[in-house]
This record gives sequence, structure tokens and C-alpha cells, in this order.
Amino acid sequence: MSQAWQQLASVTIVGSLVGIIFPIAPSLGAVLTRQEFSGSFTLVNNSPLLTDTLPESAEYLGFVVYDEDSTLRDWGVNVDELNLSLNPDSTITGLAPNVNFEFSSDVNWDLVIDFGIAFDAPRYTLQRVSEEEITLDGELGLAGGYTYTDSAPNITLTTSNTSGTSVPEPGTVLGTILAFGAGASLLKRRICSP
Repeated sequence: MSQAWQQLASVTIVGSLVGIIFPIAPSLGAVLTRQEFSGSFTLVNNSPLLTDTLPESAEYLGFVVYDEDSTLRDWGVNVDELNLSLNPDSTITGLAPNVNFEFSSDVNWDLVIDFGIAFDAPRYTLQRVSEEEITLDGELGLAGGYTYTDSAPNITLTTSNTSGTSVPEPGTVLGTILAFGAGASLLKRRICSP
């Protein structure tokens, strides 16, 4: 067997072993999860000062986007009949909200949008409390508050990778390395056999 073929066989074997011991992993971006939700809220509770001022039902739609560390990346919520349209750029009397996202799971999280409740500005809490329920609590300072709930929301959940590249499965990478090694070995046998 020639020295060139011995070197090819050595490189193939080493490459296969390195691929097995240290799997090839491309540089990845963050994996983002986007939950979109919509439906119709029903008023279930309100303070006496808000009696007869709130609609009994309200159409809504919204979304939250978070990464694999449950860090909130984007959000928005609109409730038509309450004239409520909130997003990261929202302000009330020139104040931006303090936003807190408490995440336990895809079906258990709270999004708190606080414009300064301690100073009589509103605070809104959107909660997903189960697979089949979303609630909205509005606290309006001295006026009190209200609670709406939807026990049949429309929810879609999608994930994406911010790098925009697909991630090869480890089995595909390993299979490619082993197939190359087997092909090189077969080629070597054919050339070297008498």
C-alpha cells in the first residue's frame, strides 16, 4: 500500500474518531418561542367605582416572545372594547412601563405592565394560568380594578432560531462521518487489492 493511501486511511480514522468524541455543532443563535393568543374576555370582577363603566366582554389579541432562558424579548396586547393597546413603546403621561415577565412554563406565565401603580397610574397583569385560560387584571389606582378571563383562548406557539440556520441533527453528522470513513476504506481496498 502506498504512503498516500496510508495517510488517507489515517486521516479518515482520526476524523471519524474526532467526530464521535467531539460532535460537530454549528454556531447557533438564540431559540425564540412566540406565543400568540386571541379571543374574547369576559368580565368576572370589578371594584364598586367601576360598576357599569366596563364592557361585559372584550375582544383581544396579543403575543409574547421569549428565549430558552425565559427572558422576554417582545410583547404586545390589544383589548378593543377597553381601548387598551400596549407594547414596549407604550407610555402613559410620558412614563414608560416597568415590565416584568414571570415564567414557569409555556402554560404558566405572568406579564406585568406597571406604569406606576404606587403613584395612581395603571398596572396590567396578563396571565396564562393553564392550557385553557388567560386572564387580564387591570389595577387603576384609586379607582380600583377589574378582572377579565377567557377560558377558551386561541393560542399558537412557534419556535425559531435567530441565526436563521437550520441545525443538523447529531445522527446526521455522525452518519456522514462514518459513511465517508467506510467509503474511503472500501476505495482503499479496491485500489490496494492485487
